Amino acid sequence: MKQYYLAKFISLLLLLSLLTSCYSYNKKTPKKSNIVGATVNDHNTSVEIREELDENGNVIKKNYNHPYYFTAGGLTNILSSIFYTQKNIMLGTKGKQRLYQKAELQVIIPPILSAFSMANDSQDILVLSTVDKVLLADSQSYFSMFISNNELNIVFSDILNKKSFRDGQSFRKSNKSKFKDPFEVKRSGHWKLIPMEGQRFAPGHQNWLIFDLSSNLFGVAANGNSRGGNANNNPSHTDSRARTIERKIRTSNNFIEEKQKYSDVRDKLKELKVLSDEGLISDEDYELKKKELLNEF
Repeated sequence: MKQYYLAKFISLLLLLSLLTSCYSYNKKTPKKSNIVGATVNDHNTSVEIREELDENGNVIKKNYNHPYYFTAGGLTNILSSIFYTQKNIMLGTKGKQRLYQKAELQVIIPPILSAFSMANDSQDILVLSTVDKVLLADSQSYFSMFISNNELNIVFSDILNKKSFRDGQSFRKSNKSKFKDPFEVKRSGHWKLIPMEGQRFAPGHQNWLIFDLSSNLFGVAANGNSRGGNANNNPSHTDSRARTIERKIRTSNNFIEEKQKYSDVRDKLKELKVLSDEGLISDEDYELKKKELLNEF
């Protein structure tokens, strides 16, 4: 009998050892990254510029095509073309839906434009975006953006994730820490992207959309020295521009100023919307004032 229990005990130890070794083998070491600046950052919305670091703390070279200059209309066309389906255990799968609505785009487009104009060729853009609905029902999306080989890559880690009560009471601190790094996600059981014309998935990823910018399908194809073009068309200009951008991006005061600028305009837009909803100003006055505020970007 003792031999039986001894053999059983040894078997359990071997099984535990095997499970532990498998876990150690499969466990991923989280990537190190450094946020070098932000064009807006609060508990509802953030647009940050990030670079990844190796184990020695050195920046990992990416060779992205940054800085890049979008037009507001071109970037709006791109984000407006993203569709998805949402899955729910109780309600099943919803049909195809457009991810971004006009009000949300008005908030995130200006700081994204600014971030792309300042990022260098080893930095991607991290975006946390919130859809304002009612208390406890706000939804957030988290994604990375970068340009490589004249293609825009948008990599999602989550789409319309419901905010909890704790998130809503975070004293205006960012709650994006609950989201995974977009590069560490391949798919989701809660949502699925639907590639449209001019879009395709990155191989092996259902959360990673690639947009061909050379086709001009979205109105952003490179065109000489136009605002939609890439600064890398002129090597000497690029080197000079990159040094200027590097100085700017390393200066925290610049980011503080830009963050305050976007936050102030964003708060004014919210206040203006409340006045319009309560009927305190006419629709004409609302549209006029909104246009003036957006022009400040």
